[in-house]
Amino acid sequence: MARSGANTAGLDRGVAACRRLAFVFHPFSFGAIEVAKAAQDLCELTWVIDTSVSDTELMSQLLRRLGVVVDVAGMSSENAAARIAENRPDGILALHDSLLNWTARVAERLELPFHSPEVSARLTDKYLQRVALRSAGLPVPGFWPIPDADDGAGWSALAADVRFPSLLKPRTGAGSRDVVPVGSLDELRSRLAELAGAEGPGYVVEEYLPGRPRDEGQEFAGYVSVESIVSKGTVSHLAITGRTPPAEPFRETGFFIPSALGSDDREAVLGVATAAIAALGVVTGGLHTEVKLTPDGPRVIEINGRVGGGTPAMLAAVTGVDLLPVVMRLALGETVIFDEIPPCSGVVFVLYRHAPASMRQVAVVEGLDRLRSDPRVDRVILNRGPGQTVDWRDGNWGHVFSVHGVVENHDELKRLARQIRAETEVRGE
Repeated sequence: MARSGANTAGLDRGVAACRRLAFVFHPFSFGAIEVAKAAQDLCELTWVIDTSVSDTELMSQLLRRLGVVVDVAGMSSENAAARIAENRPDGILALHDSLLNWTARVAERLELPFHSPEVSARLTDKYLQRVALRSAGLPVPGFWPIPDADDGAGWSALAADVRFPSLLKPRTGAGSRDVVPVGSLDELRSRLAELAGAEGPGYVVEEYLPGRPRDEGQEFAGYVSVESIVSKGTVSHLAITGRTPPAEPFRETGFFIPSALGSDDREAVLGVATAAIAALGVVTGGLHTEVKLTPDGPRVIEINGRVGGGTPAMLAAVTGVDLLPVVMRLALGETVIFDEIPPCSGVVFVLYRHAPASMRQVAVVEGLDRLRSDPRVDRVILNRGPGQTVDWRDGNWGHVFSVHGVVENHDELKRLARQIRAETEVRGE
């Protein structure tokens, strides 16, 4: 169960209005109505927006109906902090990776609880994150930053040290976007050339983490994520999210809570997640830690410095824990600690159907009406319909459709996943 330094469950609107949260908004993160609903019994909202970001201006009218709006477009973090301070915020919160570093600088100026700029840098830069994990003594795969194209000495050093097979990843980014396998130095150079506009220093090469032989060919993948909060340095884990095997090259195909791990694997995964969080120096906020099960034990793939995008709705569906108000309470300076992982009443899932990696435009999507009539399915959302383009480089966001629902157990989830593969079809060119 959760313990808290201040019980906010029964706050009336008068008390909630005494507190104000500056929410740094991004149009491709949590929806405005979802955020406003989470805050309604906790605090008033100041929406911090940057109208130079695509689609933000379109949302500004709605946001003004839901609270005070502060537009920081074109401002330095110093000027933005001064402008936000006029609203006397008690906390600040950002839930999109691209906003974490900026918010960390503003929070530091306003002396509000958030990741420090140093911690935020480790959470958003895959190279710096690996350095911190290795420095803390955690086992990590080999990793090497990509030098400038004209840095001959840097490329010579990389050629002498790098080991293959490896993965080429953007140093910043999420959702498996632009993550590709590389098997040689020549292939590495070729892949960099394919990534239009890619510049060497923005990428890192990581040695491929092999999976356990017993996980190969199974219906559930050999990697998971741990959903956690940190309250004044105390870590609470709220769930382990399982995965279905990825689509080529590394696109997520499904998530479910709880995972299907046995008790020994669960304890090992939680242990390495706790150690990794400590290694990065995180003292507050929500986290999403991806962990792979290897022949040598669990290894951290990466830690994201915010809650996973679909995690709050999934967690609430089977545990009753509403994660968005929890991270808001942390941002407002409350102490929130869970004594144990909340038990689940079923298995909640989101399954993605991707187009083949070679496809560039969807022509036909079949079988969705049958899916929508299935009692195990709550929603089917078409993301890329006929006539729309698809690109494997978009990672998870480029899926054709998603299926959402709750089943009784993991065997039922496997049956449903097989049915989706058999009864739906995506065609195109």
